[in-house]
Parts: sequence; structure tokens; C-alpha cells
Amino acid sequence: MAEQTWLRQYVVLERAALRAQLQYRVNFWTTLMGGVAYQGTQLLFLGVLLGKFGLIGGWGFSAVAFVFAMRLASHALYVVPFGALRLTDEMVRDGEFDRVLLRPVNPFLQLVTRMFPLMSLGDALLGFGALAVFGWQAPVDWTPAKIGYLILAVVGGGLVETGIQTFFCGLSFVATSTFSLRIFADSSITQFSGYPLTMFGRATFYAFCTLFPMAFISFLPATVLLDRTSDVPLPTWLTTLSPLAGVIVFVLGYTFFTKMMPRYTSPGS
Repeated sequence: MAEQTWLRQYVVLERAALRAQLQYRVNFWTTLMGGVAYQGTQLLFLGVLLGKFGLIGGWGFSAVAFVFAMRLASHALYVVPFGALRLTDEMVRDGEFDRVLLRPVNPFLQLVTRMFPLMSLGDALLGFGALAVFGWQAPVDWTPAKIGYLILAVVGGGLVETGIQTFFCGLSFVATSTFSLRIFADSSITQFSGYPLTMFGRATFYAFCTLFPMAFISFLPATVLLDRTSDVPLPTWLTTLSPLAGVIVFVLGYTFFTKMMPRYTSPGS
């Protein structure tokens, strides 16, 4: 019952946030196209890079494009429902979080519905479009089981990114600003997580699995679908279970958020 109430509140608040954004139609379309263009430049760069060198870390275009498309789709599943988390610093710094604590609604829910990020719709349009195109072209013998695994992998990747950003939200309550950390995380995920991460060497790859777990966003589950788990210095069973990392990372991020929230100090404005 509590979960149903939480979901109902989310739908009502997010619908109101989206309605507020849709009042400005020109802004809606320009922002939507901006999201497509921003992520599209990464896809264009991938095509130019592979056109020049042919292989990246021993992976050809169809395989790398598939990993990249999974990353885009997972990113969309983070940024569409949870993209407003990036405004937490501002709310804490300006004292707007005071009002959040006074309302009888989960504070995290209020944060993610404060504003609907219109650009995220462009991310979703390109991400799922790319996944449909490159998933069809990927060297995968698709079966219902593999399609189900792909869905779990994309959802899990979205939860990994959401968990990382939720962790930064918790850090906002005790740090002056987490802007630089968010930029680092966003840039790293955008620029690197859509590529074969083993090309960075074993030590860095392990860091991408633990300290900054972006290997779980697309690369590890993609190796299972592409039958390339031998490329990864991890046990096959662990690589196969990689979509479950999304739940773990999100729970850890949310737990940290709830633990840090009592340490919030109002600026008095």
C-alpha cells in the first residue's frame, strides 16, 4: 500500500511538473532537439573513430554501437524520471529544502519531481531509437530470454546512474557543492561507459566495477549478450548477474541520502 501511494504521488507531481514545462511550446521543441543533438554528437564521434581505426579494444562497430546504445537507453531511464536530482545542491544552498521537510511527502520524491527535464525526452528518443537499430544489427542471436535480459540490463544501468546521483544528493547536505563531482560523473559516463572498458587496463577496469561502478551500466551485460564474457577479467557468473548491480547501487545511494538528510542545516533564508 505504501508503494502504491508513493507511486501515485510521483505520477501526480511529475505530471504537474511536465505540464508546467509544456506551457512554452517553442522551448519544448528546441530543448528536445538539443537533447538529441547532444547525445547524437557522441554517436557521430563513435562512427568517425571506428571509421578511422576499425576496432576499439578488439571490438568492431556493430558490437561497440550496441554497447553505446545500451548506455544511451539506460541514461534515459535515469534522466527522464530522476534528472531533477541535479538541482539538489541549489535547493540545499538556497534553503528551499526547508519547504521540502515541511510537506507530508517523501523528500526524495519531491526532489525528483521539482522540475521535469525536457532535454531528457530527446535523450530517450535517441537512446531507445539507437537501441532498436543497433540491437537489430548486433551479432546476437535474439531469443525471448535474451530480450528479457536486455530489458533487465537497461533498467539496471539506469538504476546504477540514479544511485550514483542519489549518493551525490546525500553529499549535498554536508558539502558546500557537489557540482564538480556531478560533472565528473556525467562526463565519465557519457564519454567512456559506451566503450569496451577493458581497453583501460585491468586496474582501471576494476575501479570501474567498484569505486565508480559504471561498468555495470552497459559494458558488462553487453558482454553476456555478445558472448564475449571471456574478454572480462571477472567470473562468468558474476558478469551474468551484472544487471542486479543497479538495485544494489540505488539502494546504497538512497540509504546514504536518508542517513545524510538529518545533517541538513538551513541557511535561514
